[in-house]
Amino acid sequence: MDEPDRKELVEEAEPLGPGLIHEMRHPLMGILAGLELLARRIPAVAALQEWQMLQQQAGRMEELLRTYQELFAGGRVERAPFPVDETVRRAVSLLSPRIRKLGSRFSLESAPGPVVAVGTPPLLVHAVTNLLVNALDAVEERGGAARLQVRVLRGGERVQIRVSDEGVGIAEEIRPLIFRPRFTTKPPSKGTGLGLHLTRAAMERAGGEVHLVDADDPQRASWARTEFALSLPAGGGAVP
Repeated sequence: MDEPDRKELVEEAEPLGPGLIHEMRHPLMGILAGLELLARRIPAVAALQEWQMLQQQAGRMEELLRTYQELFAGGRVERAPFPVDETVRRAVSLLSPRIRKLGSRFSLESAPGPVVAVGTPPLLVHAVTNLLVNALDAVEERGGAARLQVRVLRGGERVQIRVSDEGVGIAEEIRPLIFRPRFTTKPPSKGTGLGLHLTRAAMERAGGEVHLVDADDPQRASWARTEFALSLPAGGGAVP
């Protein structure tokens, strides 16, 4: 992240941002505790798909707020080897209500065996879900038989997560602007223009990067209208 962009993000967040996030986490923790208590008192509730979805989404919201809090704080984060494929599947599961509607038009592919990278799992979950939300918006806006695909690629010293969609695409003239804070082509009710900006910040703090894949990239999905790549250093050996 460029220093002017980082400064702008921090200035926008202070003083309200961190304080508001802190206050929002308190009732959310109460909701999570209430869900757990309900499941203990009525065990049959925990088996309901609707309850599981509610618990997952509340947990995701708490993690999202915590990640934002860490981003604004700017402190050092711990990086360690972790299973990328499992982390990506977790991000996908958190958006399952929307993804399920795509049916066979959604696919998740991974290299054989465990794929290990060095980084910070919560930050990768944050980045993948942001890209997936954008891709889902684009696919739903285009309609028809538009596809969405997530791939975990392992090669050399890097691990990549590719998010490819057949949605409305990104116009050539705005591609240099997409990572700028507050830049968005969506209506106010659909986006703030911070998603890609914070995705880049999250990946940099995790020790990785994110970029929009060029049309001539040999690993790009041939049918994709838009493809993003998240990249992290490959991790050797077993996951601790």
